[in-house]
This record gives sequence, structure tokens and C-alpha cells, in this order.
Amino acid sequence: MHRRNFVAFGLVLIGLVLPAAAFGQSDLAGTWDGAWGKSADTLAVTMRFAESAGGWGGSFDAERLRVEGIPFTEVAFEPPDVTLRMVGDATTMVFTGTVKGDSLAGTLDEDGEPGWFAFVRTADVEPTVHEEEVRFRNGDVELAGTLLLPAGPGPHPAVVFLHGSGPEGRWASNYLARRVVRGGIAALVWDKRGVGESAGSWEDASFEDQADDAAAAVALLRSRPEIDAERVGIHGHSQGGTIAPLVAVRSNADFVIGSAASGLPMDDVEVFSIGNFVGIPSMSGEEAELARAYVEALVDVAYHGAPRDSLDALAERARGREWFFEPPAPDDSYWAFSRRIADYDPLVWWRQVDVPVLLVYGAADERVPVEPSVAAITEALESSGHSATVRIFEGADHTFRLHRPGDEWPRTAPGYPDAVLEWLANL
Repeated sequence: MHRRNFVAFGLVLIGLVLPAAAFGQSDLAGTWDGAWGKSADTLAVTMRFAESAGGWGGSFDAERLRVEGIPFTEVAFEPPDVTLRMVGDATTMVFTGTVKGDSLAGTLDEDGEPGWFAFVRTADVEPTVHEEEVRFRNGDVELAGTLLLPAGPGPHPAVVFLHGSGPEGRWASNYLARRVVRGGIAALVWDKRGVGESAGSWEDASFEDQADDAAAAVALLRSRPEIDAERVGIHGHSQGGTIAPLVAVRSNADFVIGSAASGLPMDDVEVFSIGNFVGIPSMSGEEAELARAYVEALVDVAYHGAPRDSLDALAERARGREWFFEPPAPDDSYWAFSRRIADYDPLVWWRQVDVPVLLVYGAADERVPVEPSVAAITEALESSGHSATVRIFEGADHTFRLHRPGDEWPRTAPGYPDAVLEWLANL
């Protein structure tokens, strides 16, 4: 459920060649529409670049990937040559190309796997979403984000987007937040503490710290004249969904969307997640038995402080096998963070939630056990006389994506995120 649960997410990128626009520029700055391609698959992308005192920067949008404003790790422009670098959890993608007037094209490489990209310059579109940089505090920690407002004076209902695991910035929720805003609901996306422009350290923060940060975000929205203070809710995915009931109680949120929210003990979820990462479901016999023992020993050390003897012995037996990974270094933050969240019980907090709840899952979620989580959370709500709307998307993974033969990039499960937007519209 957090940064070091060893689920490797590769970069997902894009392709589609669009008609050329003639703006007569030989500069990189501006908006570019086009595609990234690998093998027989392409994915449509919009890229934006700008130069500042600190150098060049850029970002990309991809409807198929449900992302907007994802920043490139590095942008270099020595006219006419362009180099872009995108570093992901599992892979690095490098783009090498040339600007020729209003065309930008070249090759891409993702850890030795070749591809191409081709773009044309397009006119900048007038934004339909008003953006405002905001700052707010949780005690001594100053947090930074972007308030996204729909057209019109309001007051608008609003959603605070919680963070998933790891060093997640405001960009991670941009796509869904903008879809929400285009539907007439305001949204706040923000940098997790220690990320982007927010102070503090996410690695040293507990779930309670993160919940208090989110409660401060809810309080900020309620203080704004453009926001309907009686209709401010939260959306949390993965780790954010798991702590959503804690945030809801501490912030008195008016509604809750729990996306891939776990309803099980944290150590059980970690065993499930790492087990899927190493491929235990496809193993059998002694191999499966060894892999399962290794994963359970790792989690026992991380979450319960068990001695490392058993883990180290199993590592020696498993080293060299295709699925094996080395345990994190003794000083890695994985160990301390796991101990901090080990006793968190989401059901304690779900029993206290008395506002509308939407639960959404991908049926093939590889990180959160879906059926047990749904059963546990709905039972917790019902124990206090409440209920939830539940939507499960067949074949979809943890991020509501489908992986079909021949696809280099995943596709969104039919009906998502429309189900979330419809539920919000009917509150």
C-alpha cells in the first residue's frame, strides 16, 4: 500500500499524428499535439513546453492514460535539437528529436525498446478551468496546492483529492480533478508533504499526519467564498482511499469516495500486493511455497518487528530465482514507515462515517483484495446504520485500466471515470 511495496509501474505514453498547423515558429515553446508510438500501438498526446529563468520545462496530457499536466523529468532544447527524459518507477523513457518549423519528431527509447514520436504545433486553447495557487498549514507544516474552480460565481461543491503512496505531487490527481471541475464541482489538488512546494517529509509522516494535512485542506475550501461549505468531500485512491474514512472523521467531510480502498489489516494487504508482484498466483509447488514464505517473512519484519533471521535465511535460499528481489537496506524508510502504519485499522473509522460513500474498484486489482475489502467496509458502515454505493469494473487493475494483447499502453475500463462523475452529480 505504500512506496516500497515493490509494485513496479512503468511509464505509459502516447501516439497519433495530427494535421500540421502553420505558425512559422522554430521554437519549442507552446502546445504540441501528436503521438508517441511503439510496435503497432500509438497513443494520442498533447505536450506543452515553456522556458523560464531555471531553464526549459514541459508536461504532457493523455486522455487514454487519464493524465493531465504530468511533468517531464528533464527538457533540453538546443535549437533545433530536443531531448526529453521521463523517469518512472520501473523504466526511463528518452525522446530525441528535432524542431522543424511547426513540426517536432524523432525517436523514443524505453530501456532499449524503440519507438517514435511526431507532433505539430497547435494554438493554445483558452482554459475553461480557473486555477489558483494556494497555501495552507497543518501546524508547522506549510502545504501547497492548486485550487481548480468551474466557471461561474458559485458557491460550488468541492472535492479534496487525497494522495496515494510515495512522493505524490498535485499532478497525480489532475486528470480526474479537471473532469470534476468541468462538471461544475471545484477541486483541490496539492503536493504531499515533502513533495513539490510542500514542506515536511512524507517518509516521516504517519497516516494520522496525512489525515490532518487533508483536514487542513478541507478547512481551506470551507473558508473560501466560492465554495459551498456544506458540500465539501474527499476522494482518495489506494493509500488515499484506505485513509479516507480517517480523513472523513477528522475533517467532517460531507461525502467520501474510496477508490481501491483497503478494508483489511495493513500487513495482509502488503502480503497480497507483494505476492502478486512476484507472481505467486502463477507459481505452484515448492516455488510458490518458497516465494510465499519469503514475502510473509519480509512483511513480518517490516510490520511487526520480527527478527531478520528467518527472512535472511529465506533470502539465501531464494536468491537467483527469477522472482526474487533483495530486501530493502536496513536504513531504508520502508521499515520505519511500515511499523508506523501497522496498527491502522480502516474499519474503526468506517464505522464512524455517516455521510454518502462511493466505493470503486477494479475487479483484477493486484494491490488490494477487492471482495474482502468491499465486504468488510460495507459491513462496517451497516453496523452503524449506513451504506455505500459500490462499483466494480470487470477486468480492470488497481488503476482501472485494461491490458489487451497488442497494446503497448493500457486502456481505461469502460464506464470509468464516468461512474464517479455521475455519482457526484447526483449528490
